[in-house]
Amino acid sequence: MDFGFSETEEMVRNSAREFLSREAGPSLARQVLDGQLDAAGEFWRQVSEMGWPGLAIAEEHGGAGMGMTELAALMEQWAAHMAPGPLFESAVMAAPLIEANGTDRLKREVLPGLADGSKSIGIAIIEEQARWDIDAVNAVAVKTGDGWAITGEKRFVAYGDEADWLLVAARHDESPDQFSLFLVDRSSAGVTTEVMDQASGEPVYAVQLNETPVSGDRLIGLEGEGWPLVESMALRGAAFRAVQLAGIGQAALDRTVAYAKERKQFGQPIGSFQAIQHTLADMAVAVRSVRHQAYRAVWSIATGSPDAPRDVARASAAACSLIPDVCWKAHQSHGAIGFTWEHDLHLLTRHSLAYAAEFGGESQSLDALANALSL
Repeated sequence: MDFGFSETEEMVRNSAREFLSREAGPSLARQVLDGQLDAAGEFWRQVSEMGWPGLAIAEEHGGAGMGMTELAALMEQWAAHMAPGPLFESAVMAAPLIEANGTDRLKREVLPGLADGSKSIGIAIIEEQARWDIDAVNAVAVKTGDGWAITGEKRFVAYGDEADWLLVAARHDESPDQFSLFLVDRSSAGVTTEVMDQASGEPVYAVQLNETPVSGDRLIGLEGEGWPLVESMALRGAAFRAVQLAGIGQAALDRTVAYAKERKQFGQPIGSFQAIQHTLADMAVAVRSVRHQAYRAVWSIATGSPDAPRDVARASAAACSLIPDVCWKAHQSHGAIGFTWEHDLHLLTRHSLAYAAEFGGESQSLDALANALSL
């Protein structure tokens, strides 16, 4: 694997950094945290005009036809600037799944809207136990004359109240050991949403489905064989969250380096003190380590490597452990000001804690790594 960025990847990263540093960042993140979603909607319209939602969607479906590593370069900057919007849910999680497993009709119906940003998908998999685990899914799909009726509650569905569709996992009523994946219109009968709290401040919802009708052509993949698709989606999600955590860690490091150069004590910048230098060095090593492992994980998935589960587990475990610690070291280096609500550093910390808790977090990643290594 070549750890250097290609010319295209470098172009994506630089253009994303330039745009997001101007249009996103702490100010917009605070507005989202305060529930002012109109600003986030206007930002998403700008993002859509740039074609980012369709970056990795095939050209035949209206996208740019780039790869997973280009998308990772974008998502790292997206997290570093705490940009709001369903880019992760639609571009990283849903679109590749539908491209690989959806019917031709479903692809034609869904993917162009995802590519131009006019449509979005909410990921409605996890439930009360907040685990990506087959035993934690209790939503039930009952066969009807022309499709299915789904009943159950999903939790932590990001941007679920604004999504056009919901990607729902449910077990079969007659065969509880079988699962299927469905694409549900959010406007369908029986769908209600309730806002939930999340550390990052991004809007997440509990979604209740009460005998919600789903037509038979909205089944993704084969009937009863949906859980392997969920696992592949979770693997991809964990890899990209590791990339995004690296972006958050880099942002925290950059802010701390800048502060250490300008903040003076005893007549000299605090960056001249050995304790601060050691802390910054530890932060830099942690961020670089996570970034290398995260991009390795994305590359493994993109190339279909049999080592992908191991690489993702290793990257996720490192990111979930090291990046929140990087943010904590940033707070310590800033001193008292770094712990105040008025300072922007806590926004990065909140995002790091939210992302580190997803897809099983450090604990489940370590278990997955042990299994991959046959320990």
